Amino acid sequence: MISARAYAKLNLSLRVGPRRPDGFHELDSIVQTIELADRISFMQGGTGLRVESPFPPREDLVYRAAQAILAEKRAKVGVRITVEKNIPTGAGLGGGSSDAACVLVLLDRLIPPRLRSDRLAELAAAIGADVPLFLRGGRVRMQGKGERLTFIPPGAEGAFLLVIPPIHCDTAAVYRRYDEIHPGGKDSPPRLGENDLEEAALSLYPDLAPYRAATASAGGDYWGMSGSGATFFAAFADPDRARAAGEYLRHTLPEARIEVCAPTEVGCKEQEVG
Repeated sequence: MISARAYAKLNLSLRVGPRRPDGFHELDSIVQTIELADRISFMQGGTGLRVESPFPPREDLVYRAAQAILAEKRAKVGVRITVEKNIPTGAGLGGGSSDAACVLVLLDRLIPPRLRSDRLAELAAAIGADVPLFLRGGRVRMQGKGERLTFIPPGAEGAFLLVIPPIHCDTAAVYRRYDEIHPGGKDSPPRLGENDLEEAALSLYPDLAPYRAATASAGGDYWGMSGSGATFFAAFADPDRARAAGEYLRHTLPEARIEVCAPTEVGCKEQEVG
């Protein structure tokens, strides 16, 4: 059996441009993978594909990723995949996309022959716009609908403080609201901490406001919202300052989930072989 960690991501900045003919928006985002992770276990044996996860197969990116790899390789092996969720859904952290990328990477290693990296990226893009960035992880500039990736050197951040409200943000609804507010999108490069979807998310989910305010006052070097919400984050060069701020917020926001996470250089990490 192989076990792996599928890491979450933060959008350190996010510019949303006009809607494309294919229905997606032009994006320009600096993305960083972080230590918050789901655990995915793989076992070969038996027949067919079995996925144990909280989601039905039609909605499960892990199931789709496994199907894609098995079909691409015309593999007849039996595979069992178990997903232990730790990354919350509807939080702008990319947990489903990360899980799918981890399945692509690990099954590609387990089942010969190995695919070319460009073909693996094509399979990832067909599953979801965020999936390709997790094939490698680290710090990435993501453009287009998510398919144009430029890997960039690590930043000065030693840790990120995450404030995860007990609120589920619907990505499609946030984008629709954004289109109502900014029909033509925006085109200037975003600054770290700037997220074009924040206004739309707050408009749809006004209960996010106190969590935004708490994050802004946490003392980070910069702060913002990840993806379409609901997670807010503050970046710290000094991990000790991030941990101290996290302890304070655990007392002042007991209903929220507070995490302090280091950045990672990979999107998926194999843990053990047995």
